[in-house]
Amino acid sequence: MCRGLGLRQPLSGPATDRLHEYLRPWADIPVGRTAPFPSYVANDGFPAEMSVKWSGRRPELRILFEALGASRPVTAQSNRTAAAALTERLAGEPLVSLDRYGKVADLFAPDADLAAPPVPVWHSLAWRPGHPPAFKVYFGLHSLAPQKRYAMVTEAMERLAMGTAWAHTSAGVAVGTETDGAERELEFFALDLYGDHRARAKVYFRNHTSSVRTLEQMASLARAHDPDRARSAFRTLLGAAPDAAGDTPLTCLAFRPDGDGADESTTYFRVSSFTASDAEAAARIGALMAHERIDPQRHHTLLEAVAPQPLTRIRGLQELVSYRSLGHSSDVSVYFRFPVYAPQNPQPGPLPLPSRRIPQEVESV
Repeated sequence: MCRGLGLRQPLSGPATDRLHEYLRPWADIPVGRTAPFPSYVANDGFPAEMSVKWSGRRPELRILFEALGASRPVTAQSNRTAAAALTERLAGEPLVSLDRYGKVADLFAPDADLAAPPVPVWHSLAWRPGHPPAFKVYFGLHSLAPQKRYAMVTEAMERLAMGTAWAHTSAGVAVGTETDGAERELEFFALDLYGDHRARAKVYFRNHTSSVRTLEQMASLARAHDPDRARSAFRTLLGAAPDAAGDTPLTCLAFRPDGDGADESTTYFRVSSFTASDAEAAARIGALMAHERIDPQRHHTLLEAVAPQPLTRIRGLQELVSYRSLGHSSDVSVYFRFPVYAPQNPQPGPLPLPSRRIPQEVESV
């Protein structure tokens, strides 16, 4: 990925070395033919996902991953223990603050009821060349009943002094559901692990509809959303079917201290669900980047470096594309799904977002 972005080893080497260190112990496990513990991070069970955020001329390279425990066999609980240990190790990073994490971590800890599945925890590393990496932590809520999810997030936001903002926003989500009948499933809670004024708490919803109007209503709950600019961007990406957003698009609503509602919104489109090949997906993503005054050639160059086959012969390497409106500016991110293992049976997916519904036995927990 670094080579595809034109980042030479003297610049990228320290960041990739640091990533390898934080991926241990599972970075040393042979990939093998099947996942040692099928993760929800990617459709095939592989516990990592790569993405690139484009904002102007500055790319940001990111990896989302689930820490695998050192025990054999790997279990959900050993992964949870490994994730907690990794979070503590991150305290030594230049930009990292665990203050807000410490206020809410116990909320997402395993229940005394050992029969209940533990809330999975993922981390992400985001690296912009020339800067130290930034980190985030994600809590997956998909195994919990809806009422439990809302109760946990409400309590977390109260502890973070964002309770009023969350109450206003969740009320807006409920009004949208009553208006159009489309389910907006609360699925993830996340924190930026840094301590300055830019640090966010983020809440992710899976929209069980392909309606663009639903996505516009969700995005409009954020202060920085520009409806006209976003509508034009959506139409550029969706092309001939501007009112059909593909399978289960997602919305992330981000909150900062002292706000009276959500500060930012990001909309995620599962581009593989409305394109016939990665070549078509690349063309649509390129059009969206050009619309936002971002040079699409850099994305095409990256694709040439990482695609396992010609783009006309594959689909799903570019799984998701996201759009974040920031008033007079925006950014576009592309999420890659590399085919490491054979596809797994349907299961929930993590952030940013799986293409499968949660199995019935998990939904009923």
